[in-house]
Amino acid sequence: MKRIFYGWWIVVATGLIHFWIGGTFFYSFTAFFNPIVDEFGWSYAAISFAASLRSIEGGIVSPLVGFAVDRYGARRLLLLGSILSGFGFILFSHINALWTFYATFILLSIGSSLLAPIPGWTAVTNWFLRKRGTTIGLLSAAGGMCGMLIYAVNWLIAIYGWRISLIIIGIGTLVIGIPSSLIVRHRPEPYGLFPDGERTSEASSISQKNHKQPDLAKDFSTKQALLTKTFWFIAITMTISGAAVHSVFVHVMPYLISVRFSREMASLVASLVVLTSILGRFGFGWIESRIKKRYLLAFALLLQALGLLFLAKARTLGDAIIFIAFFGPGYGGGITIRLTIQAEYFGRRAFGAIQGAIMAIMVIGTMTGPLLTGWIFDLYGSYYKAWIINSAVIFASIPLALMATEPYLRKRLNGS
Repeated sequence: MKRIFYGWWIVVATGLIHFWIGGTFFYSFTAFFNPIVDEFGWSYAAISFAASLRSIEGGIVSPLVGFAVDRYGARRLLLLGSILSGFGFILFSHINALWTFYATFILLSIGSSLLAPIPGWTAVTNWFLRKRGTTIGLLSAAGGMCGMLIYAVNWLIAIYGWRISLIIIGIGTLVIGIPSSLIVRHRPEPYGLFPDGERTSEASSISQKNHKQPDLAKDFSTKQALLTKTFWFIAITMTISGAAVHSVFVHVMPYLISVRFSREMASLVASLVVLTSILGRFGFGWIESRIKKRYLLAFALLLQALGLLFLAKARTLGDAIIFIAFFGPGYGGGITIRLTIQAEYFGRRAFGAIQGAIMAIMVIGTMTGPLLTGWIFDLYGSYYKAWIINSAVIFASIPLALMATEPYLRKRLNGS
C-alpha cells in the first residue's frame, strides 16, 4: 500500500490552524463588536482602531515572521503562536478599559501573525510544486470554512456572554494549535523527500517538462523581488483590496444590525461571506494553470467591487445574498491567486520573506480601511458612503493587477 505523502499532512495541520485562528480572531471580531459597545459605550471608531492596531502589528511583524520562517522553519513559529494566542484570548476576556482592550489585542495580533498565514503558506509552498495551485487552494479553502465559526461564536456569546466565550476560544486555541504545530515540517529535502512526493529523477523531469515554471530558476531573493515593478503592482493592488476586505469583516455585523437585521441573521450573513469564499479560494486555484493569473486577479477584484455596491443597498436577506454571491468568491479567489502569482513569479527561496514584505505594505490599507469606515459611520450615522468609497477604490486597482506581468531574474539571465 502506497504511503500518503507527508506534505498532505502538512496541508491538513496548517489548514486546521488557519481554520481556527481565522474564524476566532480575524473573522469573529465583528461578533464581539456590539457587545463591547453595549458594555463600555465606546465609539465605533475607537473599537475599529483595534483592527487598525492588528494591521499595524501585522505590518511590523510580518517581515520578521517571513524572515524567521525561512530561517528557522514554520513549526517553531506555529508553536509559539499557539501559546501566545491561547493565553491572549484568555487575557482579552478580562479587559476593563480601552487601553487594556488595545494591549491584549496587540498580543493576540502577534500570536495570530505567528500562526497565519505566512508560516503555513510557506511550508505548503515548499512541499508542493506541480500541485501547488491545488494545495494552496485547499489551504485557502480551510480559511474559508472558518466562516462557520462566526455563527458559532455568536451563539457562544448569546449563551455565555462575550467574556466566557473568549476563555473557551483561548483553551481551544491551545488544544488545537499545539498538536497541529508539531506535525509541520518546513521542507521535504532534509527528510529525503522532494516536492509533490516525486523521486529525484521524477522531480527533475517535471522541472524540465514544465519549462515555463522552473521553480529553481526563479528563486528571487527578497531584494531582487523588491526591485521589480511586478512586486509593487501586486503589493499596491492587495493594499487597496485589503482596506475594503478588512472594513467588511470588521463592520459587516454592525452594519447589518444598523439596517435592522437581527443579530442572528447578521452573524449568518457574515459566516456565509467567508464560507462562499471557498468557491473562489479553491476554484481559482483549480483554474489558475489555464488562465493568466493576472487576469484572474483582476476578475477577483471586479467581483469584490460589485459585491460592495450591493452591500451598500442591502436591506433584505435577498440583497445580502447577492452581496455574498459576488464578494465571497471574489475575496477568496484574490487570496489564492495572489499566492500562486508570488510562488510562480518569485519562486520558493524567499517565499516567506517576500510574503512578509507584501503584508507589511498591505498594512496601509488594512489599518486605514476599518478605521475610516467606522469614522464615516460615527460622522453620518450610516455605512452607505463607506461601502461606495471602498468599491470605487477597488475598481481603480484593477488596471494595476493587469500590469502585474511575469518578471525576469536579470542576475541569473546574465550568467552570474
